[in-house]
Amino acid sequence: MSTIRLSAAILSLLAASACNVASNAPPANQAAGNGTAAPASQPDNAQAPRLTQAQSEARAEFEGLRFVVDISDRKVRLLRGDQQLEEHPVAVGSQRWPTPTGSWTIHQVDINPDWNPPRDESWTEDREAKAPGEAGNPMGRARLVYRMPNTIHGTDDRRSLGQAVSHGSIRVGNDVVLRLAEILLRAGGAWEGPDWFRGMTENRTRMVQIDLPHPVPIEVRD
Repeated sequence: MSTIRLSAAILSLLAASACNVASNAPPANQAAGNGTAAPASQPDNAQAPRLTQAQSEARAEFEGLRFVVDISDRKVRLLRGDQQLEEHPVAVGSQRWPTPTGSWTIHQVDINPDWNPPRDESWTEDREAKAPGEAGNPMGRARLVYRMPNTIHGTDDRRSLGQAVSHGSIRVGNDVVLRLAEILLRAGGAWEGPDWFRGMTENRTRMVQIDLPHPVPIEVRD
């Protein structure tokens, strides 16, 4: 298992310095050998303009995007101005562990996330950490981070959708969370193309963390 942390904000710096990279540099998307985070790609001078253009076009497509989660009807809606782009059912926090309401920004996307039980929560006393793709990992295929430990994350338990059964986070189906992750990467200025995205999702035992240079607003309301 390896963990890669990406920051699209540094892509332009990497492109500018790519000419100084030695010819024996590790392949793209290869994590550092000691398990620490490493950029997934280092575009050369020829690639950088195309990447910048692709990111600009992707951002323009979703300009003004915001997420709204309604706890009362248990839906997440993607809005651009007054236009609703998508709507999906969610599971929300139970009465004992309610989902916090408020306004934040989604600033990070984790593909194939691991899970570290919050140690200040009584319900995690007997829970063990889970690696990416490990059986019993409740995070699903992706995690959209706005207020740790409360996030939007995937689940295989589709029967829970539309119910108030979580420990405060917001669950969506695994197919939906990957769809939302792709949209966020486009809207947040971190998009590197469909092959890049597919490569991250295919290896379920490797977590990739991507910071969004342009965080996307989210409102969670009763």
